[in-house]
Amino acid sequence: MQAHRRAALIVLTLALTTAVPAAAQASTKQTCAIDQRSPSDADDYLYHRNFAEADRLYTAALAADPASFQAMAGIVRATLGQDKLADALTLATQYDAAHPHNPILLDALGEVRFRRGEVDEAATAFNESLHLDLCNGITHYDMYRFLNLSGMFATAQRRLDMAHTLAPNNQRIKQLWHASHEAPMTDEETLAMLKNFLDSPSATTEEKEGTQAAIAAIQARERGDCQLVSPVTDAKVPIVPIAFGAVMLPQEMYAAGLDVLFNGKRKRLEIDTGASGIIISRAVAKSAGLVPELQTTASGVGDKGPSATFVTHVDDIRIGAMEFKNCMVHVLEQTNLLENVDGLIGPDVFRNFVVTLDIPGRELRLGPLPPRPGDAAAQPTSLSTAGDTLRQTHADQARDRYIAPEMKDWEPIFRWEHFLIFPTVIGNAPLKLFMMDTGASQGMISPAAAREVTHVSGDSSTHVKGFSGEVKSVLIADKVSITFARVRQITDGMLSYDNTMLARTTGVEISGLIGFPTLRELIISIDYRDNLVHVVYDPKHGFHTH
Repeated sequence: MQAHRRAALIVLTLALTTAVPAAAQASTKQTCAIDQRSPSDADDYLYHRNFAEADRLYTAALAADPASFQAMAGIVRATLGQDKLADALTLATQYDAAHPHNPILLDALGEVRFRRGEVDEAATAFNESLHLDLCNGITHYDMYRFLNLSGMFATAQRRLDMAHTLAPNNQRIKQLWHASHEAPMTDEETLAMLKNFLDSPSATTEEKEGTQAAIAAIQARERGDCQLVSPVTDAKVPIVPIAFGAVMLPQEMYAAGLDVLFNGKRKRLEIDTGASGIIISRAVAKSAGLVPELQTTASGVGDKGPSATFVTHVDDIRIGAMEFKNCMVHVLEQTNLLENVDGLIGPDVFRNFVVTLDIPGRELRLGPLPPRPGDAAAQPTSLSTAGDTLRQTHADQARDRYIAPEMKDWEPIFRWEHFLIFPTVIGNAPLKLFMMDTGASQGMISPAAAREVTHVSGDSSTHVKGFSGEVKSVLIADKVSITFARVRQITDGMLSYDNTMLARTTGVEISGLIGFPTLRELIISIDYRDNLVHVVYDPKHGFHTH
């Protein structure tokens, strides 16, 4: 691993942070006609994810009117919805070439680029589309998606408001806009509504079961939110090496762990940036006297679908010198998904701090988030153990990413819930998106991305298993160079397998995972609030494999 030349990554950073907002700040003095069209049958099928039928109807519409740009864009989106990324790019590129400088087709091309994780190219297409037609509500909506993933929540909300003003009948826009403006119901109001629905004679058995589960979830949440016993502004917690047997050499460490006390019983959790909250085994739950409160599921790598979990509360959790009371955690039903550990802990549980994973130095450090201008310094009062708590809130909508003066050298990244997504260069290929995953025992690259830069071959002897079972087809990519956050690593024989599940979750193609063999060499600081990271490779600090 080596430090990478700074200039190249500065260009990427500028593109990530300024490309879309530049167009979003274009003059709004133009008078726009409101698009009052009702959704067509094809639009309706697209919205309800019946992509094959939508494709058929858009194709018929184009045959009837070969100059219908809406039908062309619809075909592109329907193809994209079927995960035919290469075909969608071919169609979008062909339409754009045949009808240059058309804002509708440029936006469709931007959607394809965004879904493929080609964020610079997507930003360029959206910018040009909006420059040509400031009144295209769909382009404002697509900018909302881009900016929201970037942590520019306030600017994103303005784009969504504009999109709804210009295209009030668009189903995707209308749904998101209403969700962003609805006043959140209190738990009491929600419980009353759900219990009232249970008495409805029209409710099906399936609907009633879902409603009962929702009631149980609220009741479980009401039991507590993991309050900190004594105020803490910063903390240091030892990272424990996880390996098969005694750790004699750094390369024998395949994961990083924290020792945590659950109701006074010491357990070892693996630090997993690909997980959210705290997930423990059934054995840990049983030894701590925990009982199920709500059935749930957890998904991850693999081809067998979600794994069963249940939610419960722990009366007392201690991590280092910090003590927390009444904390919701998830319990994994299957016993074979955790090896040599008692559970997983996502660093997002510390999302109200700046989190530093100093794996070479074997230490996790917590520090205060820098206060935004005009705000008083916030003091964390709780731990976010429940998982999946990083969705955009109404408070977030009033805030854009803040880069404090002391963080001017930090890297802006994308984030979806707890997933940390890095703009990454592989060889000489266009910019890709990789996810940081300390829980991945090896790095991974998708077959499509790998074939852009190297040779890929089959490997029947290698097996990859995650929360969703075993991966059916594992390939091996020859030498791959990846550059992210100003560091570069060359890997011989990188794992390669389909990762469509992540793309469907985040809305953008995740072309690979930055796994533990890379991350154990780095000091990684994370600001979940502002989508910022700081990565340092210091060969003279701590333990390294070479």
